Order: sequence, then structure tokens, then C-alpha cells
Amino acid sequence: MNRLTAQELRIAAVIALGGLMAVLDTTIVAVALPRFMTTFSASLTTIQWVATAYALAMVAAMPLAATMAQRWGTRRVYLVALLVFAAASAAAGAAGDLGWLIAARAVQGLAGGLINPLGMTIGFGTVDPARRSRMTTITGLPLLVGPILGPVLGGFLLDSLSWRALFFITVPPALLAVVGVLRWIPADAPSAERSPIDLLGGLLLVPGVVAVAYGFSEEALGWGARVAIVVAGSALMAVFTRRSWHHRAPLLNVRLLRDRTFGRNTAVLVLYAAPYFGSMLLMPAYVQVIRGDSPMVSALLSVPGALGMGITIQFAARVLERFGPRIVVGTGLSLAIIATGMTMFVLAPDTPYPVLAILGVFQGAGTGAIMMPTIVSAGRNLHGSDLASGSAILPLASTIASAVGTAVVSAVFTGLIAAATGGRGLAALSDPSASTGLAEELVSSYRVTLVGVLAVMVIALVVRLKTRPAPVASAAEPTTVRSAA
Repeated sequence: MNRLTAQELRIAAVIALGGLMAVLDTTIVAVALPRFMTTFSASLTTIQWVATAYALAMVAAMPLAATMAQRWGTRRVYLVALLVFAAASAAAGAAGDLGWLIAARAVQGLAGGLINPLGMTIGFGTVDPARRSRMTTITGLPLLVGPILGPVLGGFLLDSLSWRALFFITVPPALLAVVGVLRWIPADAPSAERSPIDLLGGLLLVPGVVAVAYGFSEEALGWGARVAIVVAGSALMAVFTRRSWHHRAPLLNVRLLRDRTFGRNTAVLVLYAAPYFGSMLLMPAYVQVIRGDSPMVSALLSVPGALGMGITIQFAARVLERFGPRIVVGTGLSLAIIATGMTMFVLAPDTPYPVLAILGVFQGAGTGAIMMPTIVSAGRNLHGSDLASGSAILPLASTIASAVGTAVVSAVFTGLIAAATGGRGLAALSDPSASTGLAEELVSSYRVTLVGVLAVMVIALVVRLKTRPAPVASAAEPTTVRSAA
């Protein structure tokens, strides 16, 4: 039988709870930025660091997860990350000034960046490779649902309580996860090989990924500065990759990307995450600018997608075991492509929201059959230190892809809007009456942007269909990708 045992279900629930807290905090503050501007009498450029500090710190911590787990034990580091996250959440909620809040958010991000890679390592290490899809049915749900539910929960807390509740709300669940770790997750010993920490690798990779993420996501910078930051960050990452390819104990084992199963699935993950997460900004702009409705309406319109994902994930594990990733992920990509194409086809200034909600369900269902099965497929033959590195590479690649996708989609969409409005752009249309005569042009800009989104999704489908499944290696005989040197 491939079902999880009661003990494995408890471990999966603990990992999911910790992961949900980390993912929610990436989006829960988005709706509160205007409130922060009023509360702290600061500009949007400054206030944006409440979100940016968390995101950049999270990206910076992800590459360190594998090395920290190897040296001090996965359970121990995971436990410390949860405790630090809870303390930083409390500090953010109690912040007396903006500097305090931003600093607390940065610490939150550092802890949050460790939680999901380490949780994936624990979850995959708990079960044999054949049942990893079952484990991911539970542990992977927050990674997909969290970004969508964050704005909804944030809007509710902001309207019902105060901005401080956005941070206090994560403290009890984080502490509950700590109790679960202490009670149900067995301690693991640090690696017997105490290899020196790859400090030079860290000095290359961490600033590199932070620079790339910052350059793509920081819209307050001019295009020249953004390009320069991205190029510098990419250069650092390229030097890290070249150096790590032949290093005996690199910070991350990038040689895993040479493995057919891991490399191709990582490519599919990146090629879907970039357009999918990038296109998330389009619907709120459509609802709030073109339709003139409230942010809560746009947040509620994301709920059907979350439901679609949640339902699909519950079935994806069983179907993945029976039919394999090529059919499951290929079907998910086809469904997502059809839903995106139908959205582009039916979109109009007065498209009924129930129609968009139904398409959102299908988009979410497709995503549920793509993201988690792809991650499971990528890690199916990883064990030991390779599993730790793979568990860090996958979320890191997805996070960077999301930042790149959001920046590109935003640039294309705002450029088309500027052309349609004679250079005024979205900012000039904050008054709904200003967009009344331009509704068709704005919707056309949305449609054209979706053409690019669809194109990248089709590429992901082609890569998935051309990837043949590899046999599953047993835990007793792990597949380790070694250097060619």
C-alpha cells in the first residue's frame, strides 16, 4: 500500500503548517501597503520595503538550507527557523516605527527562506521515493494556495482588526508547528562528513540571487539601474555555477541539473512558474482599474483558483503513481493553457465574474497537476545530501522565476497600457471614470499580454512531453550526480 501511515500524516501536517506561515507572509501584507503609508507617514517607495525586505531575505536564505542541514541536522535547523519566525512575527506586530518593522520582516524572511526547503527535505526523507507524491499532497498545498489566500486573509484582518494582526496571526501556528516538530519529527544526526563551509560559494551565490530578485522586482528603480543589477547578479551566479560544478563540497550541488530527471523537471517548473505567477497581477488590475471594483473583489476572485488547486492536488498523487509525470503534468499544462486561452477569448469590460471564476477553477486545477507533481518528479531519485541540495534548488528556482515573470509581465502590460492611454498608464486611471472610454483598449492590452504568457506555457508543455521518465532509484541505492572532473 502507498498510503501514508498515521505518523507520516502527522509529520506532513507539521510541515504544511510551517510552510503555510512562511508562504502567507509573502503576500499577506500586499493589501496593507497603503495603510502603512498613512500610519508611518512614508512614501510608497519606502513602504515597499516591508514586502521587499521579507522577499529578499527569503531568497538569500534558501541556498544556505542544504549546508546548514548537513552541518547541524535538518530537524534542529528547521526547529530554530520556526522559533525565529515566530519571534520575528511578534516583533513585527509590535513594531513602533517603520525601521523596526522592516528589520523584523527581514528576520522573518531569513527564517521563512529555510522553512520550506528544510520541510521538503524532511518530508521526502520520511517516506520512500514511491510515496513522495502522497507526502507532497499535504506538504505542497501551502506553496500553491498560500500566495492566493494571503491577500484575502490580509484584507479581512486589515478591515476587521488592525495592520498588527497581519503579523500576530502567524505566531500561534508557528509555535504549534514547533510543538509538532518536537513531538513527531525524529531527530537526525549531522552529516558524518564535516566538510568546510563553502564561504566563497555563499559570497557569490547569495548576493547574486538577491541582486537578480531585487533587480526584477524593484519597480521604483529606473530601467538602467535594474538591468545593471540583474546583470551583476547573473554574473555572480554564473561564476558560482562554474566554480561549484567542480567543487568537492559546494554550497549547492548544481551538478544535479545535469541529471535528466532533475534538470528537465526543474526547467518545466521554471517555465510554468514564470508566466503563471507573473500573470497574477493582471486580474487585480482588470478588476480594480477597468471594472472599478474593490481590492477585496479581486482577492475573492482568486479563491476559485485556490479551490481548484486544492482539489486537484488531492488526486494528483494517486494519478501520478499510476500514469507517471508525463501524462499528469502534460494534462495539467494543457488544462492551464486552455483556461488561459479561454480567459483571453472571453475577456471584455463587462465579462461576468462567475465566468472568470469558473475559468479560474480550471486554471487552478491545471496548476495543481503541474507544480507539485513536477517537484516530486524532480526529486524522485534524490537522497542524502543530494536531496538537501535539490530541496533548496527547486524553491529557489521557482522564486526567481516568479520574480522574473512578474517583472516581464508587468513591463509588457504597463507598456501596452501606456500606448493605449497616450502615456498616462495605470496610475492616471486610478479614478474609474477616467478609464470608461478606454475600457476596450485596456482589455486588449490584457489580451496581448496573455499571448506571451500562453507562449511560455506552451514551451513548458513541449519540454515536459519530450522528457521521458527515468526509473525510480531505491533509497538503498541512491542516485548521486557526480562531477565530471
